[in-house]
Amino acid sequence: MKEKVFIFVALPYANGPLHLGHIAGAYLPYDAFRRFMILTGREVVSASGSDEHGTPITIKAMQEGISPKEIATKFHNVNSDIFKRMNIEFNAFIETSSDLHKMVVKDFITKLIDKGYIYEGNMIQPFCPHDNMFLPDRYVKGKCPKCGYENARGDQCENCGATLEPSELINPVCILDGYTPEFRETKHLFFKLSSFQEDMEKFISERKYWRDNVLKYSRNFISQGLKDRPITRDLDWGVDIPFPGYERKKIYVWFEALIGYITGTVQALNDYNGALEHWKDKKIRHYYFMGKDNIPFHSIIWPAMLMAEGEYTLPYYVAANEYLNFQGEKFSKSGGVGISMPKLLESYNSEYIRFGVFYNLPEGHDSDFSLEEFQNKVNSELIDKFGNFVNRALILSFKKGKINRDQIAQSQRDTEAEKFMRDSLKSIINNMENVNIREAFKVWLELARYSNIYITERKPWEACKKDDANCLASIYTSMKIVFTLAVSGQIFLPETSRKLLSWLGYNEPVMLHEDLDYPVAHVLQKPEKLFEKIMSKSLNVSLKVARVMDVMDHPNAEKLYLLDLDLGEEKRRIISGIKDSYTRDALVNKKIVIVSNLKPAVIRGEKSNGMLLAAEEDGKVHLVLAPEEAIPGSEIKIGDYNIINEEISIEEFKRHEIVTYEKDGDIIPALHENNSFIPLTINGKNLTIDGKVSKGIRIK
Repeated sequence: MKEKVFIFVALPYANGPLHLGHIAGAYLPYDAFRRFMILTGREVVSASGSDEHGTPITIKAMQEGISPKEIATKFHNVNSDIFKRMNIEFNAFIETSSDLHKMVVKDFITKLIDKGYIYEGNMIQPFCPHDNMFLPDRYVKGKCPKCGYENARGDQCENCGATLEPSELINPVCILDGYTPEFRETKHLFFKLSSFQEDMEKFISERKYWRDNVLKYSRNFISQGLKDRPITRDLDWGVDIPFPGYERKKIYVWFEALIGYITGTVQALNDYNGALEHWKDKKIRHYYFMGKDNIPFHSIIWPAMLMAEGEYTLPYYVAANEYLNFQGEKFSKSGGVGISMPKLLESYNSEYIRFGVFYNLPEGHDSDFSLEEFQNKVNSELIDKFGNFVNRALILSFKKGKINRDQIAQSQRDTEAEKFMRDSLKSIINNMENVNIREAFKVWLELARYSNIYITERKPWEACKKDDANCLASIYTSMKIVFTLAVSGQIFLPETSRKLLSWLGYNEPVMLHEDLDYPVAHVLQKPEKLFEKIMSKSLNVSLKVARVMDVMDHPNAEKLYLLDLDLGEEKRRIISGIKDSYTRDALVNKKIVIVSNLKPAVIRGEKSNGMLLAAEEDGKVHLVLAPEEAIPGSEIKIGDYNIINEEISIEEFKRHEIVTYEKDGDIIPALHENNSFIPLTINGKNLTIDGKVSKGIRIK
């Protein structure tokens, strides 16, 4: 009988498209582990879904003027498509607004009430007199009382991971209007988390095989003393509370979203009672994947909820990754830092993205991602090493045809290569069993590097000029390594491995184990080129043509203008300090160039949504101008760079050196990159500088 395992991954908020930090923090490690479990013969049930009731959804709905349900459905579909394109698979990907989930939550909460673990009590909650409403926790931000982080949320500090109540924040304000909330008493239901202090201390002490970061967070959380937690809130959007007197309240999202793992199991098995029986089966190991900000919910609160239920299996392994940063800053959907997955998938093959994430997987510590390094590693490691070896080995094998084992005479170099291959396979399997996914990938990549060196040193193309057993041995050994890389690579690069195995005659996944049989003797069809190098580079600076419609004095700053701009399909206002260089009349109708993906900023009480480009020399400002015939809203081309167009900070923009540059006797704006100057152009024409300036001046 097959061993059964449950594999879950934290439910993402359905308030926007996933970014690369989400994929690296939880979903790709989950997918690799799920694939490994299936390839090693386990019967897997896996589930996740969209967390559709969090306040990020209601905030997004308010911003767009539509209902929370419309927002949730929209981004549930967007993120489902991202997972499909990334080959990240689930047996069930639920929606927490579904009737099934509401039924599962009702049954679960009823059990806890019957057992005395949920009680009614009063709590202090933020109330906004300006809007005459109680505020959800995430509508309040302030200074963390634990670590001093200035932008802690009302439910949790992202910096230190502490779970909070809004009343604990120092200098709390409403994120919608900046008002200081009042704190009023209101009736709610509470979960008796404090009852499980000793049980949780014992539970964590027995999980010595968990990652250090998870144990550290968990022990720190418990050491502060477990406190009862409210499980209801004064909200309009969420799962109804199935008891009289709570008609105007909803179940708190942290509580009901965790129960989504049970909902996912029910949906995956399509059997309500059967799924619950599986949850009672202590032989089934449960694995959970998430980012580090979700650790206490999965290592402490969810196990305590399961203990309160009394019959369900506790988590066997909680795998939390650290943060993948984007050029030194934490990826943030709400903060606009990083690259959204739809944008990334527009520019790159999903296998390249998977490779880049595994290469930088933030398993033991935070890691950093940049497009330049990503492109470099794909080209140099995946293509130049792995792709080069595979291509050479496959072509040689195809030309030689079928090789019988009695035709070969392996050298000591061949047997050394086989030993390295088998040791690598054993290490990959061992690391995956222990959920050391980054290390498993490093071993796989090291085998690819080794194999490229092996075939280069072995030179089968020279040995084959004699067409003897030595030639055939080198090809045969190379093909065994290709087979090993393809079979183990199913964990990391499923499409690439599927293609390789199909060329070798395997049209179904090949099971993974230490004693792989190697019936591979030749390539059945002429192999195609496995990869194309990433030739065009990407840049996250979007420059657009804008026509100045109107110019006004800034009401609070003597030297600043408010510029109303026409960008074709949209209108914008930016603030600029060019008053000493241009009159208002001189600016109207000029075709200027702005940084269109700059994060909005409030300057002296007025919002600025972008920044114009200009050079400054001898105290005078010179605008960068587009040709008169340029259409407002048109994108400026920067060489062969692919423009990502994700929101950036002013600091990120400053990392790019745009300067005045001399070309054919003209002074024009250009990007200075890798000792080269790349002119800024539109429709094949260079942009110009308004007036005479020297070359080499930084454009701001």
